[in-house]
Amino acid sequence: MAAITALLLLPSGLTLAATFQTFLELEALHDAKVITQKQQDGVEKIYPQGSVSRISGRMRYGQEVLVRGSVDVLTVQLAEPHEALAAFDASRALLQGQQANMLYWCAARECGPSNLWANQVFANARLYGPDDRQAYALFQLADEQSPSLMAVYAITRGNGRSFLHLEHFQAAQLPAELLPTPATLERQLRIDNRLYLARLTGMPDPVWVKLLVRALNQNSTMRVSMAGEHRQAWLDAMVEQGLRASRVELETDNRQPGLLLQRLP
Repeated sequence: MAAITALLLLPSGLTLAATFQTFLELEALHDAKVITQKQQDGVEKIYPQGSVSRISGRMRYGQEVLVRGSVDVLTVQLAEPHEALAAFDASRALLQGQQANMLYWCAARECGPSNLWANQVFANARLYGPDDRQAYALFQLADEQSPSLMAVYAITRGNGRSFLHLEHFQAAQLPAELLPTPATLERQLRIDNRLYLARLTGMPDPVWVKLLVRALNQNSTMRVSMAGEHRQAWLDAMVEQGLRASRVELETDNRQPGLLLQRLP
């Protein structure tokens, strides 16, 4: 940790210190070694919001977010016995705890080839490893005054070395309505057993209603509870869009701001 702290206190790394210090304090990143630390201005970049592939020599994305602005980059090699996926999960939990909006989350082979993530998406060959030992997530940060994204990528190489890669992109502007993919929402419910949508404080939004129905219908056996001031209105709207009402139980406590879905046993 001392090596990381010394590096982040260099004058050129003051912004990085503010951006990444909370990540470096995570248990899973203790004694990590800084591999890459840089800042770039005037950048145009595509962040995948879907699986990556290469067709006829050109990169293809299931979905994508194109942004222009400046980026802070940090890559660390984790100290043993810390593992890449544990560091990824801790970073993801930190961002979700700060009410960041997760736009995309993939793991293992569903992300696409690791060599494309390493060499094309992040331009860092050290991040190349077995396809089934990677994870990626893209977040829109909650600060409304600064339109920014956070990309998190983790990989364990074939030699057993684990890396965590972070990119904080401050965009000139973001697309008007950045939405998570249905598969990402379903994954959060399936793995975390909860999905907290703090921004959905009002009456049902038609776009979000369709998105939630698509997410829940990806796993037709999953049942959830729903809490929030307007939970009944949201449920009614979702049923109108094709969700079976029997799959949702309404919580009696209506003090929960936003909308909270929790997976039922």
